[in-house]
Amino acid sequence: MVFVLPGLNLGGAERQALVLARYLIQAHHADVRILGFGEPGKVAELCDAADIPWHSLEAHWPPHRLERVRAAIQFGLSLRKYKPDLLLPYCWFPNMICGLSWRLSGARLCVWNQRDEGRHFKGTRLEYLSAKFTPRFISNSQHAADFLVQQLHVNRDRIAVVYNGVEVVAPIEQRATWRARLHLSEDDFVACMVANLHHFKDHATLLKAWRQVVDRFSEDGHAAILLLAGRFDTTHDTLKALAYDLELGKSVRFLGQVGDIGGLLTAVDLGVFSSRLEGCPNGVLECMAAGLPVVGTDIPGIREAVGEAGYPWLAPPGDAEMLAAHILTLARDAELREQLGAHNHQRIVEHFSPEKMGREAAALLRAWLK
Repeated sequence: MVFVLPGLNLGGAERQALVLARYLIQAHHADVRILGFGEPGKVAELCDAADIPWHSLEAHWPPHRLERVRAAIQFGLSLRKYKPDLLLPYCWFPNMICGLSWRLSGARLCVWNQRDEGRHFKGTRLEYLSAKFTPRFISNSQHAADFLVQQLHVNRDRIAVVYNGVEVVAPIEQRATWRARLHLSEDDFVACMVANLHHFKDHATLLKAWRQVVDRFSEDGHAAILLLAGRFDTTHDTLKALAYDLELGKSVRFLGQVGDIGGLLTAVDLGVFSSRLEGCPNGVLECMAAGLPVVGTDIPGIREAVGEAGYPWLAPPGDAEMLAAHILTLARDAELREQLGAHNHQRIVEHFSPEKMGREAAALLRAWLK
């Protein structure tokens, strides 16, 4: 089984691919290989730790259509050396280039993994052809499956929805250690957003909301701290500038990529997630798995993650005032936070466990390969 990833740095899609790869190895003794475009990063490190072979691919996608066809043919032929039975591309570019060329690789099957709501879709002929040539699709949310049907004209019976599997990661360090490291007192109210800092997220609205939260907390003589955990990407500099302009000071901490997410979330009172485009956001699911209530943006991907009990705590996209109001309501009610956090944890156990995701995906792959 050959997984083809957009890169070897760690994002939500790459994390999910690794979860499935480990499940297939452990539960079915699958022969798995990870391929990713670009330079090695955290994914390569995790593959080494799990003894999963990985390879770095050169990203080559020319501007003109005929040249792209040639590049796809060359890519398909280059996969033959890995002798794949099954290709599992994740995200837009891998899905598209594998869809166009998978038969040249010698694989018996290619399964398109739709991980978002179609944010990269341009409506080109090659995109439609790649979807037409791909026999099977797995989507991690219903609305991402709807995108495949409505925009790429994929027959519904070729698509299966399998929710993400979220690992409840044991903390490396405990709450007290994390609070001490971040210079937080037990009286501080702490919220955290787990997401890489790029333009598909909406950290800006969250920062504007946090200005309102900090103002209200200061009236009561308490401190409110926002932790932003995620790789510094395309919006890092502009977000730091916005935090400066909003005079947020030490009330916002840019942590970068955090290895001990399980430990960090033990030090947190509330999960927050502000975004405009999502498939099934791992940052929300990780907070839920840690037993945290979640305040976020009212978009399909987040609604599908939190379920009906979480709907009241979602704010319209770009609405900093409503986002702040939800945060403040939960900040002042520890008992409600505990109830919502327990419900969120149970929802992860029932609907988003790695075992459930692995079993469902493996059953589909087995049936489709027959």
